[in-house]
Amino acid sequence: MGTAIKRGKTWTGLAPGYTFTDEEAKIHRVRPSKGGFSTKKDALLWASSQTGSIAPLPTLNDLWEGYSKNNMLKLSKNKQTAYKIARRRLESIIARKIDTLTIDDLQDVVNKEAKTYYPAKDMKDLLSQLYQRAMTSNTNAGRITQNLALFLTLPTLEEKEAVPFSEEEINKLWKHYEKGDTFTGYILLLCYTGMMPGELLKCKKAMIDMEHCEIHGAGAKTDTRKKAAIAFPQFLVPVIEDLLSKTDNVKFVAMDAKTFYKRFYESVEAAGIDNPVTIGTDGKEDHRLTPYSCRHTFGTEAVKAGFHPEIVKRMLRHSNTRTQEKYTHLGSEEVHNAVDSLR
Repeated sequence: MGTAIKRGKTWTGLAPGYTFTDEEAKIHRVRPSKGGFSTKKDALLWASSQTGSIAPLPTLNDLWEGYSKNNMLKLSKNKQTAYKIARRRLESIIARKIDTLTIDDLQDVVNKEAKTYYPAKDMKDLLSQLYQRAMTSNTNAGRITQNLALFLTLPTLEEKEAVPFSEEEINKLWKHYEKGDTFTGYILLLCYTGMMPGELLKCKKAMIDMEHCEIHGAGAKTDTRKKAAIAFPQFLVPVIEDLLSKTDNVKFVAMDAKTFYKRFYESVEAAGIDNPVTIGTDGKEDHRLTPYSCRHTFGTEAVKAGFHPEIVKRMLRHSNTRTQEKYTHLGSEEVHNAVDSLR
């Protein structure tokens, strides 16, 4: 029937409500309410009316429409894109009302549409958001009490361990660059800064501070990387100046990602470095050494040099606030000294 309480000079009606269990197995009680009634009778009439007409439960698409126009907009652009792709993978069940779906229905579509871990995880995470949205909606009335997405099984995560360039291979890159292969300068820059390929491709000439040997604004993915300056060693200054002189483009690397990767593998091979093609678990071609190997080389050399873990973290622009809080005295000077000593 519901109840009514007086708040100031007006009455507020409280519907019977419902309960639901969140992702941490905590039980929540939700009671729809409406205030501003002049009499207790009017408030009770409203409260009792809420039990007589229960709105139909939404479809997955209804929930997606609401989520994509509100909560999802607070996420990073990369995560939004991942969820849009996950939404397309749910097409076969997207028109189903959420109360008609079983765990088997969800597992079947994930198994069919996502063969590897990360695409499947995006689907699971998106479904979880939609279930959470359904459970907390005032129209739910206790009909959806469990987040079925939590019970989905994902494919095994098979991470390929990055292989760093050896000291001999780095020397071959230097010799190849000195013979006139300018592109190899980009590979050396990646190896001595720990930049990710996407950051290099995002970099604009104006972001490069030659005086202070830093790159600002090219960081990607995490807030830590976006805010942190990328330090490069003094001995790399002539290489960077050479690269800057080779293009009139605003961008530091005047090519798209596909072309960059193609040139990367061509230059590595031309430098006399053995880099055979391998086939991954997903059936796609890969190489022993990839552009990401440059970042792994940077981190590996820093560890081999015996630098303090916090310095390595700062060099790689990793985020670990607990450790950073313990070593707040470490500044950019230490990072620059470490970078300069890697050669």
